[in-house]
Amino acid sequence: MKLELVDNAIYIVPNSLKMKILDYLSLDSKIYNISFISLNEFEKHYFFDIKEEAIIYLLDKTNENLDILRQMLSNLYKIDVDKDYKESKLKRLRELYIDLEEKKYLIFDKGFKDYLKTKKIYILGYTMLDDYQKKMLTDINAVFLKINSKLNISKVYKYHSLKDELIATAHMIRKLNSEGINYNKIYLAGIDDNYNYLLRVIFNMFDIPYNSKEKNYLTSLITVKEYLKNKDINCIKNIDLKAKINKIEEDLFYANNSKYYDLLLTEALEKTSIDKKELKDAVNILNESLEIPYLISDDEYLFVLGFNQNYLPKIYKDEDYLSDNLKLKCNLITSSFKNKLSKENLLQVLGTVKNLTISYKLTSLTSEYAKSSLLNELDLEEIEEINYNYNYSNKFNDYKVSSSLDTYYKYHQKEKDFDYLTNNIDANFYTSFDHKFKGINREITPYSLSYSNLDDLFKCPFKYYLKYILKLDSFNENFNTKIGNIFHSVLKDSYNKNFSFEKSFDYAITKEILDNKEKFLLEKLKKELEFIVDNNKKMEKSSFLTEFYGEKRLEIPLNDHVTVKGFIDKILFKSFHNKTYYAVFDYKTGSATLNLDYLEDGLFLQLPLYVYLINRSKLFTNPVMGGFFYQFLLQNAKDEIEKQKNLKLVGYANSDEIILSYLDEDYKTNSFIKGLGVTKTEQLKSSSKVLNEEEIEAMLKTIEQALNKAINIIDNNNFIIEPKIIDNKNISCEYCPFKEVCFVDVNDYKYLQKKEGDY
Repeated sequence: MKLELVDNAIYIVPNSLKMKILDYLSLDSKIYNISFISLNEFEKHYFFDIKEEAIIYLLDKTNENLDILRQMLSNLYKIDVDKDYKESKLKRLRELYIDLEEKKYLIFDKGFKDYLKTKKIYILGYTMLDDYQKKMLTDINAVFLKINSKLNISKVYKYHSLKDELIATAHMIRKLNSEGINYNKIYLAGIDDNYNYLLRVIFNMFDIPYNSKEKNYLTSLITVKEYLKNKDINCIKNIDLKAKINKIEEDLFYANNSKYYDLLLTEALEKTSIDKKELKDAVNILNESLEIPYLISDDEYLFVLGFNQNYLPKIYKDEDYLSDNLKLKCNLITSSFKNKLSKENLLQVLGTVKNLTISYKLTSLTSEYAKSSLLNELDLEEIEEINYNYNYSNKFNDYKVSSSLDTYYKYHQKEKDFDYLTNNIDANFYTSFDHKFKGINREITPYSLSYSNLDDLFKCPFKYYLKYILKLDSFNENFNTKIGNIFHSVLKDSYNKNFSFEKSFDYAITKEILDNKEKFLLEKLKKELEFIVDNNKKMEKSSFLTEFYGEKRLEIPLNDHVTVKGFIDKILFKSFHNKTYYAVFDYKTGSATLNLDYLEDGLFLQLPLYVYLINRSKLFTNPVMGGFFYQFLLQNAKDEIEKQKNLKLVGYANSDEIILSYLDEDYKTNSFIKGLGVTKTEQLKSSSKVLNEEEIEAMLKTIEQALNKAINIIDNNNFIIEPKIIDNKNISCEYCPFKEVCFVDVNDYKYLQKKEGDY
């Protein structure tokens, strides 16, 4: 389709359509004085924009979470401020508008309407307009551009599975390419998240380049998670990523001194995607469900996949901030009317495409599907046959012969082309699979080691490779994670001079997104947390180590390209006589293992690694370790006495009685350290977990050896599959997210000798 552009004009178009028009303009020798703007941006100039500071004002004033407030602000255009609404939600929106206007949080572009009088205005790509938008466009004499549309297809392709649909589509695309059609002349639509994995696998199999519409957001990156914890931009090594975060920080200047800064920063990072390099000669994926015309030319091709019920046409539900009943009160389009327009709009958009192929599937790995009811209305011929071409991809040929052999050996059935495949394609590889790690060529770049990635590395190097080199792991925050975040935040605050438990707790929960069930459970745990705070204060009254670091980040260099770092929950310390005596603490809302006998194997390093960081850094002058401990915060207890007992510290203390008394002056009578005690002759019990000076230094040397071993593994890319077994227990694979990737077998296991019992 061709679009005639007019000079000295403003075009109101969606951003994705704007990019297509700009592509056309790049081929035109004429220079145009035109500008493009989305409808959303146009409304901000025509009606009003909202200062970012307004969100801080509203967070302080209301009890709403950030997401709800954003929805409320986005709906302000839709209400009539001169109308007296009876409905509470509409009434609240009106009051919100008046409040923001009085507080000068609304920005009015007073010269914009006069500027519009000097321009011709055209709109394209927006079909679902509300009455207030239609009135706005009528008042400025905007011209609705019409597109020529005539649907000229006679058939639809039907596939048993999503995989078959993608394989058949890949065949058709390769056929077009072999006939001289460049990949950048080919488009896909109807691709949702269910397609992403198989699309990547199958198109790679056929060597079809494509520009994915998958979006990975900044908060999926490990380095960004670390940045969120400590706000140290220097932990970001990638220059482009650092620039992106710097820009976000600059945009949040208005919130620098606000208690909501962390919340707003997290929101911004969650909405910012990682840049991906766009390929020039590649298949492009249209990211909407064909809701706008893409001006696909007569020499371009569009494949519409997933033409299934509830997917195409797109179905709108009554689940917006304003319900359909409230929309009727405001003369807004309801979901039922949107569905009618969606169907009409889809037919019109498809009618603009000359070279169109549509298909639907019946199943995927997880779901069953019905074909779109619109296909019944169109009365198209259904094509079910897949014509495989074995000249396009050796990888596909290998897959196809393997699949055919699987079916033959399992079910004694010969699939189509079985004889051709087994007679013409070498299938020796079918019985010769080797899952061993074969090595990679990888440039060594600067990296950091932490307890978590060291633990993954030593439990199984291949897990480290998948998680940190290939970055396959994705972090999913669950309720336990949220509990941990809240508990850690309040426990850190509890050492502030003007600490208020209620204020600290309320602030901590504003940083988490909680559903009603989680809020209920958290309210139950609130008393537990308050008990823990009070208990810790009572315990530490018997400690001479009265100074405090909370959530202390330490990082030291190991060589020219490796650093080791730690994020320590709590350090208590005291300096005198040119020495600093300290103790390290880590809070646990779950389980943890502490066993020094496996340090040489790189296992259970967390607390010893923190001691290493403190002793090898410049944090303290002449550091002397008093102890290192876990505190397990959530355990079942029948009464307060048992609760106090459960909150005793679990770990190792210094065996020097003077240093031990600095840590806990009551260690002989009622120590807050679990298992620590003295005999009748006031000697430390043999069961006490203590270390002397020589043992502490030996522990630090073992940590250093483990770090050097880790560097050697990583720098030499020796990421073998080697899970560890201790006392017939597999400590590596139980919670590993990659169990179905590595195909581990019994010959891969490394058996470690059972040593001292662990906590």
